[in-house]
Amino acid sequence: MWFYTLLNVVITILVVIAVLYLAFRFYVVRQGDEHIQMVTKRRSAFQLEDISFDKVTLVCDIPFTNRGKQNGTIMDLYPRHLLPQEQFDNVHVECWTMDVARPRHDGYFESYIVEPKKGGTIRLHVIMTGKNGNIRKDLQGFPDMNIDIVYQVVGRTDWHISKNRICLTSEELQAALGQ
Repeated sequence: MWFYTLLNVVITILVVIAVLYLAFRFYVVRQGDEHIQMVTKRRSAFQLEDISFDKVTLVCDIPFTNRGKQNGTIMDLYPRHLLPQEQFDNVHVECWTMDVARPRHDGYFESYIVEPKKGGTIRLHVIMTGKNGNIRKDLQGFPDMNIDIVYQVVGRTDWHISKNRICLTSEELQAALGQ
């Protein structure tokens, strides 16, 4: 008899622990997490920032927002231009980003805490240096160039890496050079 009473107590304790665990998991799920997203469809057109005889610098502003319920931290954000030499090799391309609210001109993206339902804007710099010395001649025949915006984010859960792609079209480049 005492064995069945002890067994009932142990089972009751296990059920209470299981119910508390499920209640805790439900509470955590309801708390939510960050959901930082680059809004590439609302990016600005590329504009001419600087031009010299052999180099051109274009800028583009890309908004981002935290659609989640918790703070999120953008730990790292960098662009990756996709212009293979086999496709076009008249220019050398460099890209870097910065937060518009806290400008830095050293190419380093400072981590940034984004509150829920808030956001900001990053500025993408694309620097093209002509290999033959005349940037306008070197950019003739420039194809569309994809640029991946890669960013590492951490919130309540483990860090993760997200990526969005924008495209610098040849028409947009010519329009920026015509400014």
